Amino acid sequence: MKSIFNILVFATVFIAGCTKNSSNPSANGNSSNSTSITGNFVITKFTDSNPNEDKTTQFTGYVFTFTADGKIVAEKNGVTTTGSYVEKPSHEGEGAKLNIIFSDAPLNALSKNWQVNLISNSAIHLADDDNSSEVLEFTAQ
Repeated sequence: MKSIFNILVFATVFIAGCTKNSSNPSANGNSSNSTSITGNFVITKFTDSNPNEDKTTQFTGYVFTFTADGKIVAEKNGVTTTGSYVEKPSHEGEGAKLNIIFSDAPLNALSKNWQVNLISNSAIHLADDDNSSEVLEFTAQ
């Protein structure tokens, strides 16, 4: 039963992602769960509160793996750091969220409750749910 539910949720996320209005992500009805993120990713864009200050290079060399049990494993030069994530489906007109948690610098800069703009096997696009100028984008490796 759980696997059928997961398949249905994944199909909903995939279809919603293909037709989503990126200017109003909370209106798309997009939902996700921990099985919607698979594979290895690298950060291809990270801006903090100042959108003109690109901080992407701080994460060059990191490979991020999202696990089905809510962990994010970040590896760089043979050093592994484990964080966590929680996916929250869209609810009552509010878009889906992805809460990322790392305790160690520099990865803790990624820790916040992100608005989900896209989750697919090839990309994850997030924006700060309180400040749309903060962006975090992953691309499959």
